[in-house]
Amino acid sequence: MKSAIREKVLNIINNKKKEIINFAQILVQIPSITGEESEIQKFIAKKLKDLGLKLDVFEINVEELSKHPFFIPLEEYRKTYKNRPNVVGILKGKGIGKSLILMGHVDTVPVENKSLWKHDPFGGEIENGKLYGRGALDQKGGIAAQIMAIESIIEAGISLKGDVILENTIEEEAGGNGALACAVKGYSADAGIYTEPSGYIIGISNRGAQFFRIIVPGIATGIEAKWGTPNAIEKAIYLYNAIDNFSLMRQTEAKKFPSYKYYILEEEDIQYMPFGTKDKELVEIINQNIIPTGVCKIHAGVWPSSTPEQCILEGSLECLPEEDIKEVRERFREYIMQVSKMDPWLRNNPPKIEWFGLWFESCITDLNHPIIKITQKNCNEITGITPKLKGGGGSDLRCLVKYAKTPSIIFGGGIGGNAHGIDEYLELESLINSTKILALNILDWCGIENY
Repeated sequence: MKSAIREKVLNIINNKKKEIINFAQILVQIPSITGEESEIQKFIAKKLKDLGLKLDVFEINVEELSKHPFFIPLEEYRKTYKNRPNVVGILKGKGIGKSLILMGHVDTVPVENKSLWKHDPFGGEIENGKLYGRGALDQKGGIAAQIMAIESIIEAGISLKGDVILENTIEEEAGGNGALACAVKGYSADAGIYTEPSGYIIGISNRGAQFFRIIVPGIATGIEAKWGTPNAIEKAIYLYNAIDNFSLMRQTEAKKFPSYKYYILEEEDIQYMPFGTKDKELVEIINQNIIPTGVCKIHAGVWPSSTPEQCILEGSLECLPEEDIKEVRERFREYIMQVSKMDPWLRNNPPKIEWFGLWFESCITDLNHPIIKITQKNCNEITGITPKLKGGGGSDLRCLVKYAKTPSIIFGGGIGGNAHGIDEYLELESLINSTKILALNILDWCGIENY
């Protein structure tokens, strides 16, 4: 009988394919750049209310959340949380089964130059089995899959033994205060699935990360006097190269950590990765950069014919699950200061190092946790693929694992390409497969009443 119920849910999803795709399209068509999540949250809240879920729509209380040791301070582009709520929907079970959190983030990164896109970034256009648009892959496909999985179970008339908690959070792209707020509010479960884009791979960890800013001093002067004058750009280049050397040193250390093997990609893995690449060279590059550190933003000067009085480097450093990001950033600070002592100018005029914006801890889930086996089984049933366990980059996973005390994995976001880039897309077949796998996971984990 239980098998018949599973088939009933899968048949409902098959019959709802157009509806599921249309729902994902609408999500893409509602711009929700970090800091501007109001409209999409209104839409999702209405959807969950119409499904009959117990609804909790709440804005972040900065005064309270800032007391948490891993609160991320507000930056200029997100001064307030007003009209930017988290939306949580609860499908109540009978209270006699295991509970499950499905979590996804509704915010996206910005679109830098719309004219470079072939497809309207907010058009939700479909071509050759792909849904295009900002956030289609990261992570509106996952949001659609988790909501439509619940809808299909409700339509099947199934009563679950355990609760399902749907968390639709803000601000993941800026660090994760949305997911943190859910944990602090008390949302936890026996297991969790974070529906970031995963492909047919199970993410069992996230690296820790920290944004840094290095203010490099120089002397401002006219271009005629540049020779012999300490130039902030030149000194910044010196430190830039040193940071690359630090990154290479970190790669030599990576192999000593047990989690290292889960970050190494085999050539056969690329077909199951969330970004749909067939690029073997990309796999080699990723395998040589297991613990990334690097400068990605540089600013200096106010006038083309004047040397700058300072040059600002901004970048990110990361750590594996066995490491403490606070200890890694202190080590990085000591390294930069030691390198500065090797330069005559910087020795007496050291750079200023600041930590800002995004930062979070690393985490890892028990590799023997049963939610992993259930997901592997159901993914194999739907796709014929038994997903491998892999380490993940920075994400909100740690908010579930560490702060909500909920053993969790990353799975269910589908396959696509160009996340954060031009013509981001989601493969529609993977969206339907994700919906099916999540629905089966809910049935298996939470239990069906009387079975």
